[in-house]
Amino acid sequence: MAKARKVRLPLDCSDEDILAFARRWTDRLAEEDYTGAFGMLHHAPAHPGQSWVGTPAELRAWVVNGGSDVPIPGESACRVTPPGSAAGEVPRGFLALHREAGERYPGCRGRLDWPLPLNGAWSDLKASFDLVERGGGLVFVLVALRVP
Repeated sequence: MAKARKVRLPLDCSDEDILAFARRWTDRLAEEDYTGAFGMLHHAPAHPGQSWVGTPAELRAWVVNGGSDVPIPGESACRVTPPGSAAGEVPRGFLALHREAGERYPGCRGRLDWPLPLNGAWSDLKASFDLVERGGGLVFVLVALRVP
C-alpha cells in the first residue's frame, strides 16, 4: 500500500472535492489500511476539535467495533465496504456537509458527516470531520466516529 499523505485541499475547493476525500479515506479503511487512512488526516495536540483517535490502531478498534473502542458482546467485527459497492442507500440525514459562515472555533470552516458502509451495506456508523483552514488550505480532522 502506498504511503498516504496528509490531505490538504484548496480553500475554494468544491463540495465534490470534499466528498472525493471521504471516498478515498473510506477506500483505505476498506483495504484495512488504517495507517494510510490515519495518515490522510491532520492532528494537533491543542486543536479545539482534535480527534480522540490518536493512532492507527485506535482508528481500527473504533471501526471494527462499530463505533466503540471495545468489542460489543455478541457482535461480530465490522469491516468497511468500498462506497461504490455498498448495498442499499446512504442513511437519510447521515451525509451532511456544512460550509456555512459562523465557524465553531477560529480556523474551522465547516463539518463533514460521512456514513461508513460496513459488512457490505451502508450503516449507521458516521465519521465526523472538521474542515480546518491550515497552511493556506483546507484539512480534515476526525472528531467523532459513532452511531448517533
